[in-house]
Amino acid sequence: MYKLIGAALFLIGAAAGYFCREPVSPYRLDYGRAVINLPITYSHYLEDDLYALGEKYLAEDLAAALAEYGIEARLYTFEDTFSNRNFYEGFEIYLRSGPELLMSDYHDYADKDRVAVLFETIPYELREVKNADIVFTGSLKKDREYRAQGINSHFLPQFTRTEKFYPAPNDDYRTRILYVANQWPDFGVRKTVAYAQKTGVRLAVFGDNWENILTGASAMWWKMRQIAGDQLKYYYSSADIVLNDTRPDMIEAGFVSNRIFDATACKAFVISDYMPEIEEIYGDSVPMYRNEREFKALIDYYLAHPEERREKAERAYQITMARFTADKIIGQMAQIMKQYADNLKGRDNGEK
Repeated sequence: MYKLIGAALFLIGAAAGYFCREPVSPYRLDYGRAVINLPITYSHYLEDDLYALGEKYLAEDLAAALAEYGIEARLYTFEDTFSNRNFYEGFEIYLRSGPELLMSDYHDYADKDRVAVLFETIPYELREVKNADIVFTGSLKKDREYRAQGINSHFLPQFTRTEKFYPAPNDDYRTRILYVANQWPDFGVRKTVAYAQKTGVRLAVFGDNWENILTGASAMWWKMRQIAGDQLKYYYSSADIVLNDTRPDMIEAGFVSNRIFDATACKAFVISDYMPEIEEIYGDSVPMYRNEREFKALIDYYLAHPEERREKAERAYQITMARFTADKIIGQMAQIMKQYADNLKGRDNGEK
């Protein structure tokens, strides 16, 4: 009897609780959170240095910098992106990934109020750019083109994190001529390696996809497939010369490689292939070559003049610290993203 009464009271109480409960909040996007899409297939590859593409390290740096401005970000691979479209993050940031940006209308695929942010560090197709709600491009040339077409574009150069890249010389990591880069699968042999092989300059090469290129006399140049992101500062800081080269499409579009900013933040002396954008930023503090003859001449000269290397490295370091640190670059990015989200909220609240 008492059990029946107890059960009845329980059911009555449960029913009362159900009808008197607080209304459940509807699904709402959180504009204090973001996902960063990467061109990596599976999530477990994020922990595997073999798949540690430059975009992964850039995404980690971007996430850490955004957190300083109140936007919590996590990294997504293709697996994450396509298996879970019900995440609550209000911003979806693309780094060379996201085939949904190729669709005719991004917002037919994603939540209509999720903000698609394109962080363009190499040239994208125009139809991808047009599908993004906000475009941050590292090319002034592209920014002007996009704005002329009414695209919500903002010039945002790549950046360096001073917590990760700083002067840290260490004899255990010392090299004479350091080259950190993967061989491109979609372009010819990178000019640094091609010029070095032709001129007899001996490199210390760190990166992937070199097994069919560094052969014969240059086979011993290849030291390691990847350098962990938190170790790069030691290599950059301890090299006599750090070499940089740039993808042909990046040169044409005016994108400066983040290697320039990271290496100079470590007070490394950098020699690069020629780009007017690098010259505009760094003047002669980053010497540049246009052909293999100039490549060999610059290396020979600066190996023989360590004081000039140090003087130029110091000047380049000061330029990077003044203009290209995460607090200066990502602060602008976060402000623009938050303003866009505020405008969306105002629209939903019926504000004009």
